[in-house]
Amino acid sequence: MKRLGVLGSTGSVGSQTLEVVKAYREDFELVGILAKRASEKLLFQAVELKPRFVSCYEEPSKDWLSQLPEGTTFLKGEEGLHAIVESSEIVMNSISGVDGILPTYLVLKQSKNLLASNKESLICLRELVRENRERIVPVDSEHNAIFQIMLGIRREDIRKVYLTASGGPFRDKSLEELKHVSVEDALKHPTWRMGAKITIDSATLMNKGMELIEAINLFDLEVESLEVVIHPQSVVHGIVELIDGSFIFHTSQTDMRIPILYSLYYPERKAFPFEKKGLLELSPITLERVDTEKFKSIPLCKWVALMGGIYPAVLVGADQVAVELFLQGKIGFLDIVNLVEEILSYVSLRDPQSLEDVLYAIDWAYKKGLELVRVLR
Repeated sequence: MKRLGVLGSTGSVGSQTLEVVKAYREDFELVGILAKRASEKLLFQAVELKPRFVSCYEEPSKDWLSQLPEGTTFLKGEEGLHAIVESSEIVMNSISGVDGILPTYLVLKQSKNLLASNKESLICLRELVRENRERIVPVDSEHNAIFQIMLGIRREDIRKVYLTASGGPFRDKSLEELKHVSVEDALKHPTWRMGAKITIDSATLMNKGMELIEAINLFDLEVESLEVVIHPQSVVHGIVELIDGSFIFHTSQTDMRIPILYSLYYPERKAFPFEKKGLLELSPITLERVDTEKFKSIPLCKWVALMGGIYPAVLVGADQVAVELFLQGKIGFLDIVNLVEEILSYVSLRDPQSLEDVLYAIDWAYKKGLELVRVLR
Protein backbone atom coordinates (compact mmCIF):
# COMPACT_ATOMS: atom_id res chain seq x y z
CA MET A 1 0.00 0.00 0.00
CA LYS A 2 1.16 3.53 -0.81
CA ARG A 3 1.37 5.79 2.25
CA LEU A 4 -0.29 8.95 0.95
CA GLY A 5 -0.79 12.39 2.43
CA VAL A 6 -3.17 14.88 0.78
CA LEU A 7 -2.59 18.56 1.49
CA GLY A 8 -5.42 20.85 0.47
CA SER A 9 -7.86 17.95 0.59
CA THR A 10 -11.05 20.05 0.37
CA GLY A 11 -10.03 21.98 -2.74
CA SER A 12 -10.73 20.88 -6.30
CA VAL A 13 -7.58 18.81 -6.90
CA GLY A 14 -7.50 17.48 -3.33
CA SER A 15 -11.14 16.36 -3.49
CA GLN A 16 -10.61 14.67 -6.85
CA THR A 17 -7.51 12.95 -5.48
CA LEU A 18 -9.66 11.42 -2.76
CA GLU A 19 -12.19 10.30 -5.39
CA VAL A 20 -9.41 8.31 -7.06
CA VAL A 21 -8.27 6.96 -3.69
CA LYS A 22 -11.82 5.77 -2.94
CA ALA A 23 -11.98 4.00 -6.31
CA TYR A 24 -8.75 2.11 -5.50
CA ARG A 25 -8.96 2.08 -1.72
CA GLU A 26 -7.02 -1.17 -1.31
CA ASP A 27 -3.91 0.45 -2.82
CA PHE A 28 -3.57 3.35 -0.39
CA GLU A 29 -2.95 3.95 3.27
CA LEU A 30 -4.28 7.47 3.71
CA VAL A 31 -1.85 8.90 6.25
CA GLY A 32 -3.43 12.31 6.56
CA ILE A 33 -5.55 15.06 5.07
CA LEU A 34 -5.03 18.77 5.62
CA ALA A 35 -7.14 21.82 4.81
CA LYS A 36 -7.34 25.46 5.82
CA ARG A 37 -10.61 25.32 7.76
CA ALA A 38 -12.43 22.86 10.00
CA SER A 39 -15.23 22.61 7.45
CA GLU A 40 -18.00 20.05 7.20
CA LYS A 41 -16.33 18.82 4.02
CA LEU A 42 -13.07 18.07 5.83
CA LEU A 43 -15.00 16.28 8.57
CA PHE A 44 -16.91 14.23 5.99
CA GLN A 45 -13.63 13.21 4.33
CA ALA A 46 -12.19 12.16 7.68
CA VAL A 47 -15.28 10.12 8.61
CA GLU A 48 -15.47 8.45 5.21
CA LEU A 49 -11.78 7.66 4.67
CA LYS A 50 -10.47 7.39 8.26
CA PRO A 51 -6.96 8.82 7.81
CA ARG A 52 -4.41 8.57 10.60
CA PHE A 53 -4.28 12.39 10.87
CA VAL A 54 -6.67 15.19 10.02
CA SER A 55 -5.39 18.74 10.22
CA CYS A 56 -6.46 22.34 9.64
CA TYR A 57 -5.32 25.80 10.65
CA GLU A 58 -8.28 26.76 12.84
CA GLU A 59 -9.50 25.32 16.11
CA PRO A 60 -12.46 22.97 15.52
CA SER A 61 -15.46 22.89 17.82
CA LYS A 62 -15.79 20.12 20.39
CA ASP A 63 -18.74 18.74 18.42
CA TRP A 64 -16.61 18.62 15.24
CA LEU A 65 -13.82 16.78 17.05
CA SER A 66 -16.23 14.35 18.67
CA GLN A 67 -17.33 13.10 15.26
CA LEU A 68 -13.87 12.03 14.13
CA PRO A 69 -13.59 8.26 13.66
CA GLU A 70 -11.66 6.10 16.10
CA GLY A 71 -7.99 6.00 15.14
CA THR A 72 -7.98 9.44 13.52
CA THR A 73 -6.01 12.10 15.40
CA PHE A 74 -6.55 15.83 14.97
CA LEU A 75 -3.41 17.98 14.80
CA LYS A 76 -3.59 21.72 14.30
CA GLY A 77 -1.74 23.64 11.59
CA GLU A 78 1.96 23.07 11.07
CA GLU A 79 2.07 20.25 13.63
CA GLY A 80 -0.32 18.36 11.38
CA LEU A 81 1.57 19.33 8.25
CA HIS A 82 4.85 17.99 9.67
CA ALA A 83 3.22 14.77 10.91
CA ILE A 84 1.59 14.05 7.55
CA VAL A 85 4.76 14.73 5.55
CA GLU A 86 6.98 12.70 7.89
CA SER A 87 4.63 9.69 7.87
CA SER A 88 3.92 9.61 4.12
CA GLU A 89 5.96 8.27 1.25
CA ILE A 90 3.93 10.24 -1.34
CA VAL A 91 2.47 13.68 -0.70
CA MET A 92 -0.08 15.40 -2.91
CA ASN A 93 0.39 19.13 -2.45
CA SER A 94 -2.78 20.70 -3.84
CA ILE A 95 -2.77 23.71 -1.52
CA SER A 96 -3.35 26.78 -3.65
CA GLY A 97 -1.32 29.97 -3.64
CA VAL A 98 1.59 31.04 -1.48
CA ASP A 99 0.43 28.77 1.37
CA GLY A 100 1.63 25.79 -0.68
CA ILE A 101 5.28 26.85 -0.74
CA LEU A 102 6.25 25.62 2.73
CA PRO A 103 4.67 22.17 2.18
CA THR A 104 6.62 21.65 -1.05
CA TYR A 105 9.79 22.74 0.73
CA LEU A 106 9.20 20.25 3.58
CA VAL A 107 8.34 17.36 1.25
CA LEU A 108 11.46 17.77 -0.88
CA LYS A 109 13.77 18.50 2.06
CA GLN A 110 12.62 15.23 3.64
CA SER A 111 13.24 13.32 0.39
CA LYS A 112 9.59 12.35 -0.02
CA ASN A 113 7.90 11.92 -3.40
CA LEU A 114 5.93 15.03 -4.36
CA LEU A 115 2.80 15.07 -6.48
CA ALA A 116 3.03 18.74 -7.36
CA SER A 117 -0.09 20.81 -7.91
CA ASN A 118 1.07 24.08 -6.36
CA LYS A 119 2.26 26.51 -9.01
CA GLU A 120 3.86 29.04 -6.68
CA SER A 121 6.28 26.60 -5.06
CA LEU A 122 7.47 25.21 -8.40
CA ILE A 123 8.14 28.76 -9.57
CA CYS A 124 9.81 30.11 -6.43
CA LEU A 125 11.83 27.11 -5.17
CA ARG A 126 13.83 26.83 -8.37
CA GLU A 127 17.02 25.22 -7.07
CA LEU A 128 15.23 22.82 -4.72
CA VAL A 129 12.92 21.72 -7.53
CA ARG A 130 15.83 21.23 -9.92
CA GLU A 131 17.78 19.20 -7.36
CA ASN A 132 14.79 16.89 -6.73
CA ARG A 133 13.28 16.41 -10.19
CA GLU A 134 13.35 12.62 -9.85
CA ARG A 135 11.05 12.90 -6.80
CA ILE A 136 8.45 15.14 -8.47
CA VAL A 137 5.50 14.16 -10.64
CA PRO A 138 3.63 17.26 -11.85
CA VAL A 139 -0.14 16.96 -11.48
CA ASP A 140 -1.55 19.94 -13.35
CA SER A 141 -2.72 18.76 -16.75
CA GLU A 142 -0.23 20.72 -18.87
CA HIS A 143 2.93 19.70 -17.04
CA ASN A 144 1.67 16.17 -16.47
CA ALA A 145 1.19 15.89 -20.24
CA ILE A 146 4.69 17.19 -21.02
CA PHE A 147 6.13 14.90 -18.32
CA GLN A 148 4.54 11.86 -19.99
CA ILE A 149 5.56 12.83 -23.51
CA MET A 150 9.18 13.53 -22.56
CA LEU A 151 9.68 10.17 -20.84
CA GLY A 152 10.24 8.47 -24.17
CA ILE A 153 12.16 11.17 -26.01
CA ARG A 154 15.84 12.06 -26.10
CA ARG A 155 16.38 15.64 -25.00
CA GLU A 156 18.48 16.45 -28.08
CA ASP A 157 15.54 15.44 -30.33
CA ILE A 158 13.24 18.12 -28.88
CA ARG A 159 12.89 21.33 -30.87
CA LYS A 160 10.06 23.03 -28.97
CA VAL A 161 7.56 22.41 -26.17
CA TYR A 162 4.07 23.92 -26.35
CA LEU A 163 1.77 24.63 -23.44
CA THR A 164 -1.89 24.99 -24.36
CA ALA A 165 -4.23 27.66 -23.02
CA SER A 166 -7.99 27.81 -23.42
CA GLY A 167 -7.73 31.54 -24.01
CA GLY A 168 -10.12 32.22 -21.16
CA PRO A 169 -13.31 34.23 -21.61
CA PHE A 170 -11.66 37.07 -23.56
CA ARG A 171 -9.93 35.25 -26.40
CA ASP A 172 -12.03 37.04 -29.02
CA LYS A 173 -12.27 40.45 -27.37
CA SER A 174 -10.31 43.43 -28.64
CA LEU A 175 -7.81 45.35 -26.55
CA GLU A 176 -10.29 48.22 -26.37
CA GLU A 177 -13.04 45.90 -25.09
CA LEU A 178 -10.72 44.54 -22.40
CA LYS A 179 -10.53 48.02 -20.85
CA HIS A 180 -14.15 47.65 -19.76
CA VAL A 181 -14.17 44.03 -18.52
CA SER A 182 -16.03 43.50 -15.22
CA VAL A 183 -15.08 41.16 -12.39
CA GLU A 184 -18.16 39.05 -13.18
CA ASP A 185 -17.09 38.71 -16.83
CA ALA A 186 -13.56 37.67 -15.85
CA LEU A 187 -14.84 34.96 -13.49
CA LYS A 188 -16.74 33.16 -16.29
CA HIS A 189 -14.20 30.64 -17.52
CA PRO A 190 -15.43 28.77 -20.62
CA THR A 191 -13.98 25.34 -19.74
CA TRP A 192 -12.80 24.85 -16.16
CA ARG A 193 -14.46 25.54 -12.79
CA MET A 194 -11.82 26.95 -10.47
CA GLY A 195 -11.30 29.38 -7.61
CA ALA A 196 -11.40 33.14 -8.21
CA LYS A 197 -7.61 33.68 -8.24
CA ILE A 198 -6.77 31.01 -10.80
CA THR A 199 -9.80 31.98 -12.92
CA ILE A 200 -8.56 35.57 -13.18
CA ASP A 201 -5.04 34.31 -13.90
CA SER A 202 -6.53 32.25 -16.71
CA ALA A 203 -8.33 35.31 -18.09
CA THR A 204 -5.07 37.34 -18.19
CA LEU A 205 -3.07 34.24 -19.26
CA MET A 206 -0.79 34.92 -16.27
CA ASN A 207 -1.34 31.31 -15.23
CA LYS A 208 0.11 30.20 -18.55
CA GLY A 209 3.05 32.55 -18.24
CA MET A 210 3.78 31.13 -14.81
CA GLU A 211 3.47 27.62 -16.24
CA LEU A 212 6.29 28.48 -18.63
CA ILE A 213 8.51 29.16 -15.61
CA GLU A 214 7.32 25.92 -13.98
CA ALA A 215 8.22 23.98 -17.13
CA ILE A 216 11.71 25.48 -17.18
CA ASN A 217 12.31 24.34 -13.59
CA LEU A 218 10.65 20.94 -13.93
CA PHE A 219 12.12 19.87 -17.26
CA ASP A 220 15.37 21.86 -17.58
CA LEU A 221 14.17 23.70 -20.67
CA GLU A 222 15.37 26.96 -22.17
CA VAL A 223 12.97 29.90 -22.38
CA GLU A 224 13.37 30.00 -26.17
CA SER A 225 12.19 26.40 -26.52
CA LEU A 226 8.80 27.09 -24.92
CA GLU A 227 5.69 28.51 -26.50
CA VAL A 228 2.06 29.01 -25.48
CA VAL A 229 -0.72 28.35 -27.99
CA ILE A 230 -4.45 28.98 -27.66
CA HIS A 231 -6.51 25.78 -27.73
CA PRO A 232 -10.16 26.58 -26.90
CA GLN A 233 -11.34 22.95 -26.54
CA SER A 234 -8.85 22.22 -23.71
CA VAL A 235 -8.39 18.57 -24.67
CA VAL A 236 -4.77 18.82 -25.86
CA HIS A 237 -2.75 19.41 -22.71
CA GLY A 238 0.79 19.42 -24.06
CA ILE A 239 2.68 19.22 -27.36
CA VAL A 240 6.31 18.42 -28.07
CA GLU A 241 7.80 19.25 -31.46
CA LEU A 242 10.75 17.11 -32.58
CA ILE A 243 13.66 18.09 -34.80
CA ASP A 244 12.37 15.88 -37.64
CA GLY A 245 9.15 17.89 -37.93
CA SER A 246 6.99 15.52 -35.87
CA PHE A 247 4.57 16.76 -33.20
CA ILE A 248 3.55 14.53 -30.28
CA PHE A 249 0.28 15.52 -28.61
CA HIS A 250 -1.06 14.44 -25.23
CA THR A 251 -4.85 14.49 -25.42
CA SER A 252 -7.61 13.57 -22.96
CA GLN A 253 -10.98 14.78 -21.79
CA THR A 254 -10.99 17.77 -19.45
CA ASP A 255 -10.99 15.77 -16.22
CA MET A 256 -8.29 16.40 -13.61
CA ARG A 257 -8.74 12.87 -12.28
CA ILE A 258 -6.81 11.59 -15.32
CA PRO A 259 -3.48 13.29 -14.46
CA ILE A 260 -4.15 12.68 -10.76
CA LEU A 261 -4.55 8.94 -11.39
CA TYR A 262 -1.36 8.87 -13.45
CA SER A 263 0.55 10.76 -10.75
CA LEU A 264 -0.63 8.49 -7.94
CA TYR A 265 0.51 5.34 -9.76
CA TYR A 266 3.55 6.57 -11.68
CA PRO A 267 5.47 4.82 -13.24
CA GLU A 268 2.58 2.35 -13.64
CA ARG A 269 -0.75 3.02 -15.31
CA LYS A 270 -4.15 2.15 -13.92
CA ALA A 271 -7.53 1.90 -15.61
CA PHE A 272 -9.58 5.10 -15.35
CA PRO A 273 -12.52 4.10 -13.10
CA PHE A 274 -14.85 6.96 -14.09
CA GLU A 275 -16.86 7.86 -17.18
CA LYS A 276 -14.69 8.12 -20.30
CA LYS A 277 -15.08 9.98 -23.58
CA GLY A 278 -14.19 8.43 -26.89
CA LEU A 279 -11.70 9.92 -29.34
CA LEU A 280 -14.30 11.44 -31.66
CA GLU A 281 -15.96 13.17 -28.72
CA LEU A 282 -12.75 15.16 -28.24
CA SER A 283 -12.99 16.58 -31.78
CA PRO A 284 -12.50 19.15 -33.26
CA ILE A 285 -9.07 20.36 -32.15
CA THR A 286 -7.97 23.87 -33.11
CA LEU A 287 -4.81 25.82 -32.24
CA GLU A 288 -4.20 29.57 -32.46
CA ARG A 289 -1.35 32.00 -31.87
CA VAL A 290 -1.43 34.07 -28.66
CA ASP A 291 -1.97 37.80 -29.19
CA THR A 292 0.78 39.12 -26.93
CA GLU A 293 -0.44 42.71 -27.30
CA LYS A 294 -3.63 41.70 -25.51
CA PHE A 295 -1.97 39.16 -23.24
CA LYS A 296 1.26 40.84 -22.13
CA SER A 297 1.65 38.33 -19.30
CA ILE A 298 3.31 35.80 -21.64
CA PRO A 299 6.31 37.94 -22.69
CA LEU A 300 6.50 39.37 -19.15
CA CYS A 301 6.83 35.89 -17.63
CA LYS A 302 9.43 34.93 -20.22
CA TRP A 303 11.43 37.98 -19.14
CA VAL A 304 11.07 36.94 -15.49
CA ALA A 305 12.31 33.46 -16.39
CA LEU A 306 15.36 34.93 -18.10
CA MET A 307 16.08 37.20 -15.12
CA GLY A 308 15.71 34.34 -12.62
CA GLY A 309 16.98 34.94 -9.10
CA ILE A 310 14.45 36.76 -6.93
CA TYR A 311 12.19 37.79 -9.82
CA PRO A 312 9.91 34.71 -9.89
CA ALA A 313 9.07 35.18 -6.18
CA VAL A 314 8.34 38.88 -6.78
CA LEU A 315 6.13 37.89 -9.73
CA VAL A 316 4.08 35.63 -7.46
CA GLY A 317 3.52 38.33 -4.83
CA ALA A 318 2.83 40.99 -7.44
CA ASP A 319 0.22 38.90 -9.23
CA GLN A 320 -1.44 37.99 -5.94
CA VAL A 321 -1.97 41.61 -4.93
CA ALA A 322 -2.95 42.71 -8.46
CA VAL A 323 -5.65 40.05 -8.74
CA GLU A 324 -7.00 40.86 -5.27
CA LEU A 325 -7.18 44.57 -6.15
CA PHE A 326 -9.06 43.75 -9.36
CA LEU A 327 -11.51 41.50 -7.52
CA GLN A 328 -12.10 44.37 -5.06
CA GLY A 329 -12.87 46.73 -7.95
CA LYS A 330 -9.85 48.96 -7.22
CA ILE A 331 -8.09 48.46 -10.56
CA GLY A 332 -9.23 47.48 -14.05
CA PHE A 333 -8.64 44.21 -15.86
CA LEU A 334 -5.73 45.47 -17.98
CA ASP A 335 -4.22 47.07 -14.88
CA ILE A 336 -3.51 43.61 -13.43
CA VAL A 337 -0.53 42.86 -15.67
CA ASN A 338 0.47 46.54 -15.80
CA LEU A 339 0.73 46.62 -12.00
CA VAL A 340 2.71 43.37 -11.92
CA GLU A 341 5.14 44.82 -14.46
CA GLU A 342 5.52 48.02 -12.45
CA ILE A 343 6.21 46.15 -9.21
CA LEU A 344 8.90 44.11 -10.99
CA SER A 345 10.56 47.35 -12.12
CA TYR A 346 11.22 48.29 -8.47
CA VAL A 347 13.12 45.11 -7.55
CA SER A 348 16.40 45.66 -5.70
CA LEU A 349 16.35 42.53 -3.53
CA ARG A 350 19.18 39.99 -3.43
CA ASP A 351 18.72 36.56 -4.96
CA PRO A 352 17.11 34.14 -2.49
CA GLN A 353 19.40 32.12 -0.24
CA SER A 354 16.65 30.52 1.84
CA LEU A 355 12.93 29.86 2.10
CA GLU A 356 12.67 32.98 4.25
CA ASP A 357 14.14 35.08 1.43
CA VAL A 358 11.53 33.73 -0.97
CA LEU A 359 8.64 34.46 1.38
CA TYR A 360 10.04 37.93 2.13
CA ALA A 361 10.18 38.76 -1.59
CA ILE A 362 6.57 37.66 -2.07
CA ASP A 363 5.47 39.80 0.87
CA TRP A 364 7.57 42.75 -0.35
CA ALA A 365 5.93 42.60 -3.78
CA TYR A 366 2.46 42.39 -2.24
CA LYS A 367 3.06 45.46 -0.09
CA LYS A 368 4.66 47.35 -2.98
CA GLY A 369 1.51 46.77 -5.03
CA LEU A 370 -0.68 48.21 -2.27
CA GLU A 371 1.65 51.19 -1.97
CA LEU A 372 1.61 51.91 -5.71
CA VAL A 373 -2.18 51.74 -5.94
CA ARG A 374 -2.59 54.09 -2.96
CA VAL A 375 -0.32 56.60 -4.72
CA LEU A 376 -2.30 56.32 -7.96
CA ARG A 377 -5.63 56.79 -6.18
